[in-house]
Amino acid sequence: MNYRTKYISIVIASSLILFSCKKDIAKEVPRTDSTSLKTETLKTDSTTINPNDTLYNLVDKSVVGTQFLTKSSLAPRLKKLLGSDYDQMVKNWNTETPFEKQDNILHAWGCKQHDCGTYSYDLYIDVKNNKINVYKFSESKLTIFKEDNFEIEINGNFLKDLNIKKENTELKK
Repeated sequence: MNYRTKYISIVIASSLILFSCKKDIAKEVPRTDSTSLKTETLKTDSTTINPNDTLYNLVDKSVVGTQFLTKSSLAPRLKKLLGSDYDQMVKNWNTETPFEKQDNILHAWGCKQHDCGTYSYDLYIDVKNNKINVYKFSESKLTIFKEDNFEIEINGNFLKDLNIKKENTELKK
């Protein structure tokens, strides 16, 4: 091909690309009230940790590796729920299990490295109801933190494991 033919081909290809990438212009702005906007925002927040991940994408991932306790959109809620215990949980969440899913509940467990008997935590997230519960086992004592006083219904293997931990706590007293 000579120079002129290449030039004409490039101009035609560029024109086709330019015209095929036209923008759709909105003819009318949709009307919504503030209630529907708030509802949509809550639906989005309940399943989103950051713009790219949903809570269910956490299954089989590490709490520490995903920086869930400190950098997720649920971290401020955890901090509010746990109050002064939040920093202790973040500090002592060293040894852990990855997130597991059972029905609409996500669960992860973490404890103080080399001292799980002193500090361990079970984190439960009810994705459907958008609530968090944290079970803190500390020095033979169980403390349960329930977001909005909502108790997540734990059953199946999650309940079995939790009951074993409760029994072990009672044995140490």
